[in-house]
Amino acid sequence: MRAEPPYYESRFVRANHPHRPQALWLRETLLLPTAGESVADVWVMVFDPEGAGNRAIKVAHRLDASDFSYDAWTARIGEATIDDVAVIGALEADGHSASWEMRIDPGDEKPVKLLTECGYRAKFPTAKTTVRHPLATFDGHLTLDEGRLDVDSWIGSVNHNWGKRHTPAYAFGQVCGFDESPDASLEIVTAHAAVGPLTLPATTLFVLRHARGEVAVRSILAARRTHGTYEPFTWTFGGHSGRATMEGEITADPSDVIGLTYYDTTGHAKYCYNSALATCRIMLRDSAFGNVELVASRRAMFEILLSEPHPSVPVLTT
Repeated sequence: MRAEPPYYESRFVRANHPHRPQALWLRETLLLPTAGESVADVWVMVFDPEGAGNRAIKVAHRLDASDFSYDAWTARIGEATIDDVAVIGALEADGHSASWEMRIDPGDEKPVKLLTECGYRAKFPTAKTTVRHPLATFDGHLTLDEGRLDVDSWIGSVNHNWGKRHTPAYAFGQVCGFDESPDASLEIVTAHAAVGPLTLPATTLFVLRHARGEVAVRSILAARRTHGTYEPFTWTFGGHSGRATMEGEITADPSDVIGLTYYDTTGHAKYCYNSALATCRIMLRDSAFGNVELVASRRAMFEILLSEPHPSVPVLTT
């Protein structure tokens, strides 16, 4: 399949060290804007604030250097590939270099869909997302310049985003295993979608899986029972579904955040601030089973998109 502008697509993996505040985030993206040249980008982000520091590299390729497959879910840009069982690649840019090779054990969890099936087929919202493997295990290595990360049983996810344009403003969160509940996971977004030039009020959707089942709000109509408010770098949210009520927060220290420049299919630039070392706290109240507290300490992903750069975090890619 070859998409027509406007279109973007992102295939990415992310994983956390099981005990230390270290994480990696690898992306392969396509951007087909309405005006200007289409591009395929390879991204490498390493979160290591207590070691070599947070680092990021992005290398642009021509679109014909990419091959994204959908039946057999694979992506290749230049020397970088992502599929369900491995992520491999190498790149050089501006005096920096990186290489990586990791095996992925995708696990037995079914994919996480943040929208209803109707929502995936509809034109609105313009941005779609699926977590193919929410509790995957990574083994291998990544080198970035002179530093090396040995990846031994790191826990993370395999992800797929696509659409006609990015959501104009959002907070996105993901947890792949909580501290005392390693089989629990969370996918959540508070998003300001747009209709033409109008930005809509925030809508919060989420899927929380835990030992007692799944609590989810996936539709715009059901989102009347949710709420979410965010700023750099704090996010409070909640909602109820059936007999369960969820309230939570995700926070990140600026030293655990990486700043990136994102371009939309309109050609406009925005600023992404992402931490793979955020902390998530959730209180789940279930009328049948009682209360459950879930905490993920410096292992949650927390991302916000802003129209202007934030002064506390440098932007590492342009």
